[in-house]
Amino acid sequence: MKNFLIPFDFSDVSMNSLEYAIKFAAGREKTTINLLYISNSKIEGDEEKKLQDKFDILVNKYERTPNTSLNYHIRTGDFTDTIIEIHKSLDSNLVMMGTSGAEDGVATSVTRTSSLVLAADLPVVVIPKNNKHFKLQKILLALGEDIIHDTSTLNLLLDISNDFNAEVHVLTVSRDPENIGYSEADESNENTLQYYLEKFYSHHSFAENEDILIGIDNYIIKNEIDLLAIMPKTHSTNSPPSKGKLTREVILKSEIPVLVLD
Repeated sequence: MKNFLIPFDFSDVSMNSLEYAIKFAAGREKTTINLLYISNSKIEGDEEKKLQDKFDILVNKYERTPNTSLNYHIRTGDFTDTIIEIHKSLDSNLVMMGTSGAEDGVATSVTRTSSLVLAADLPVVVIPKNNKHFKLQKILLALGEDIIHDTSTLNLLLDISNDFNAEVHVLTVSRDPENIGYSEADESNENTLQYYLEKFYSHHSFAENEDILIGIDNYIIKNEIDLLAIMPKTHSTNSPPSKGKLTREVILKSEIPVLVLD
């Protein structure tokens, strides 16, 4: 992973994402961080010049960051469509974007982020505005009760675990305690996790809770988790609306960064 893309508008939320990305990229031989400014309407000459000047100042500020180069791109168009297009054209490995979560009155940043996550087939790291201290020693993969069919999505999780020597915990929260942990899907997922995550796989825990998010949050707090990973396509594959709602709620309420594996 050497190429990251950040939707960027100079807000505190996007600045926090940039700081996280720089720390995330530290230690690699060479990393490129692409900042993407998206406008809904055409940017006129003077306005574009001012915007370029602001970006030039920002790039100069970080030009001495070891092994990291900062580029910027200014585009006009739909938020999600533009990110997907630039992600492909730049061949970026990961999209990083911030969210102000529940603090945002109309949750605009959450709506944008969740819309991107659900519409696009690309991995995204969502960084909450109040998450200021970078640490990546423990990752929690929250799984649904379905079988992991697309195992390729675990490759990114393995790469991140390897880069930071982070252990991966796995958690399935169920509303129905009957036979929890003993289903065919559970056994299949266990074999998959052991194979794909190699030495970084710690263990698979199962919990009962009527509120799945509370069950996940309880585990995060108790085990001091640094990054929450989710695989939206393994949640309620027969009912997409439920899957979308859960993903959006995770993005809205999580107090730690969320890695969406897609």
